[in-house]
Amino acid sequence: MSGELRSLDGREVIWQAQPRQAVALSCPALELCYGGAKGGGKTDFLVIACIYQIQLCHEKWMATGRKQRGRYIIFRKNLKNLADILQRQEEIYPAIDPKVIRPTQQKNYWEFSSGYRVENAHLDGPNDHLGYHGQELTGLGIDQAEEIAEAVYLFLTMQVRSKDPDMRKLLFVRVTANPGGPHAAWIKSYFIQGCKPHNTIIKETVTLRNGKSRDVTKAFVPATLYDNKYLAEDGAYEAALMKLPEHLRRMYLEGDWDVVVGAYFAHVWRRDIHVIPSFPIPATWPIKFGLDWGSSAPACTLWAAKDPDGNIYFIDELYRPGITGRTFGEKMMEKLNAQRWSKDRKYTVRDMYGLIDRQAMNAPSAADVAATAASGIAWWGWRLYPANKDRKASIEQWMERLLLGANGKPKVFIFGDRCPKLASTMPQLMADAHDPEDVDTNGDDHAFDAARFVLMDWPLNDKRQKQVQGDADVERWLELARKREAAKTESDFQQTGYGD
Repeated sequence: MSGELRSLDGREVIWQAQPRQAVALSCPALELCYGGAKGGGKTDFLVIACIYQIQLCHEKWMATGRKQRGRYIIFRKNLKNLADILQRQEEIYPAIDPKVIRPTQQKNYWEFSSGYRVENAHLDGPNDHLGYHGQELTGLGIDQAEEIAEAVYLFLTMQVRSKDPDMRKLLFVRVTANPGGPHAAWIKSYFIQGCKPHNTIIKETVTLRNGKSRDVTKAFVPATLYDNKYLAEDGAYEAALMKLPEHLRRMYLEGDWDVVVGAYFAHVWRRDIHVIPSFPIPATWPIKFGLDWGSSAPACTLWAAKDPDGNIYFIDELYRPGITGRTFGEKMMEKLNAQRWSKDRKYTVRDMYGLIDRQAMNAPSAADVAATAASGIAWWGWRLYPANKDRKASIEQWMERLLLGANGKPKVFIFGDRCPKLASTMPQLMADAHDPEDVDTNGDDHAFDAARFVLMDWPLNDKRQKQVQGDADVERWLELARKREAAKTESDFQQTGYGD
């Protein structure tokens, strides 16, 4: 789209697209998410998104005299919240086609001269979307998609199809969204992270049952207040957003999807600061790992290194169902063997130890020790110790390290390309509704738990560090472990080394 929208007779320019809107409107991807911040021109985008279908139907109607089939529905969680869209439709659609028939109490759709229809609908009830089962939509729009569940979105996309081969080339799904909201997580995963680089069509090739293949396409076009000259020029709306608390300002002014309303670390987490690309660590940096066990639920191992200044770097991650201790221990070995941590050193199991939830070490009786998850992991040579599970203290450690120091830097970093689960779940952790000083354990906290085990073993407070495990104790333990290496008894993992 050139950015200029004319009436169907071509005589009058009735609307001018702003640069970001023009990019989104001209994108041929089947699915597209537009927006991110407030004030980016999302309302007009949804109203105009159907213009190519309107033009196609008008041309075919003029050529044949037959009414055309085309149907675009704009959904919103609550119908009353479509007021802005309804107002813009009232201003724009009659200018496009003076003979367009407006919605009435009897019918809720706009009908253009060609027969093309635009409807507005709500998804208030939990099963409202099911009423569209089997219906043919040529265009689907969802305003503020973070308000609806992913399953609802996917169900509605299945209704987008057409018998007209010309219309099939113009089928579209268009959504707008802002960070926050009860279902923002799937928007972030599906569009924001799933469509990188942004402003680029992402293709996925699907093989059909007949052996043929088809490309499925989607895209994300970010837009902020600064992409909307009408709102940005006088600064009034910007000033209102600037007055918000920092985490809300990042959400609504900057379009930061790592901020979640009610998230525990929302006020201190900055993906652009805490998540960094991996780099080869010096061979002198010590390494250890934290392990949160789960058999059918995911188990997570996070390897971490510490620099001479005491900063911690989470450098690698294994996240998968544990199944059994031996199975998971083997996967850990595969990860270790494939390590790209340092250019000058190949770390081995002898160079590190790990902290694990004591429950993974517990056995009903002494005879069953070998059957524990920890025993199976230790069979591969991994040295394991019971983690300090003080949740409040470990959350304090996270907070202290996430906070920026006088140098503008935190004391903990995550290699985003190697630890994607930790990087993605940290900003999503919610506060416990019954204990605001704790994290809600119903969320995906496996990577968080594995990481906090490490932080508690490398705490910021020097005094506390000596209480937990001093450097001399570590060296003493490593020496004892080397002496026991030849034996390789399955009970070694239970020995702390302190009493030897």
